[in-house]
Amino acid sequence: MHGALLQDQAPDPCGYGIRAVAPSRRAPRGRAARSTDRGGPTTGPGRAPRPRARQRATERAMARGLQRARRRLNAGEFTPHPGWRHFIEAGYRVLTSQTEALADIARRVDDEEWRTDKRHSWALILRRLVLHMDWTTGLITGLTAERLGEAGARAPRTVSRVLAWARDSGLVVVVEAGATAEFLGTDTNRTPTYALVTDRPLPSPKATAPSPLSPVDESGDLPTSNVSSKPLTDGRRAQPTPQPRWPSHAVPGNPGERNAATFTLVSRLGLDGRQAGKIEIWRARAILKTWWDQGACIAGILHAVDHHPDRPDRNRGDACRGADDPLRVLAHRLKPWRGRLNELPRGVVGHRIQVTPPPVPRPAPQVICPADRRAARDAARAALAAHLDDLRERRRAAQ
Repeated sequence: MHGALLQDQAPDPCGYGIRAVAPSRRAPRGRAARSTDRGGPTTGPGRAPRPRARQRATERAMARGLQRARRRLNAGEFTPHPGWRHFIEAGYRVLTSQTEALADIARRVDDEEWRTDKRHSWALILRRLVLHMDWTTGLITGLTAERLGEAGARAPRTVSRVLAWARDSGLVVVVEAGATAEFLGTDTNRTPTYALVTDRPLPSPKATAPSPLSPVDESGDLPTSNVSSKPLTDGRRAQPTPQPRWPSHAVPGNPGERNAATFTLVSRLGLDGRQAGKIEIWRARAILKTWWDQGACIAGILHAVDHHPDRPDRNRGDACRGADDPLRVLAHRLKPWRGRLNELPRGVVGHRIQVTPPPVPRPAPQVICPADRRAARDAARAALAAHLDDLRERRRAAQ
């Protein structure tokens, strides 16, 4: 009796800000997954709720689901759940192109401030996911944590962290969770089924250049395609955004300064302009971040690239001329200087100073008056008419 009274008078823990059941810290399927918690089957409109009937309906649905999963697994094919597309939130699309998936992973990894070894190993693990994509549906099945760990030379617990980060960042959705053989009643376990998703729109297809073998119209009339394009419009070529220059003897400290120093060093090495297609800027940032953190400057890195610490009086020559992968050559040249930056000459030692970047000069927009456009259009039409008249005169003279 006293126990019942004490139980009735016990305060509600939720009234003091204490949660009876702690919510899950991370969504099991991923941030881009659609919520499937709809409260289970109902008894229908106008009927009183029947907890026992709801429980029996849930048990029957679970039994049917186990039978379907067991049948799919025993068939020996990596067939996913038939309604897996309903597990992905609206606004996201499944990546089916490996090129687009690799570019998306490189962009996401580049946005993270990770160590070089972590960036390399995690990128390899995510790359293995891309290599196991289905070309039609984009699903990833039959891939265990051990094989993912072998791709990045990491333990399975690190693979769990990689997948957790990918789920939280909206890159991976677990459309079907893994299950053990005891739960399914089969001989083997079932691996999870993943889908790589993105909320970005589809990339626009590149315009194909006209065929150079198209027949030439010698009548003097312009082709229909060129007439309808209206070349005399207000379109202007977009000017490239110039990057700020970083001083040669200043040590960068924050990400913005490291980015400016990386672009300046790449320009000093001659890898900008036409050679920019040979390098990936995110790789350059990852290689140079360790040296920026150790106190190196642009002048010191240029000296380290051209000289060996054991033979400082000999020049090693141009590091990037004729190289298929200049960044790999750069990392190889800098490797002997690891832990020996104190042996650099005094003239190339970096200093941590406050650098105020100069304002980037932007070209003034060219304002074209309507009168100028009208005059240019009239001049073009007059030149075209003169050209057509000349062609007609030549044809008449030939006849």
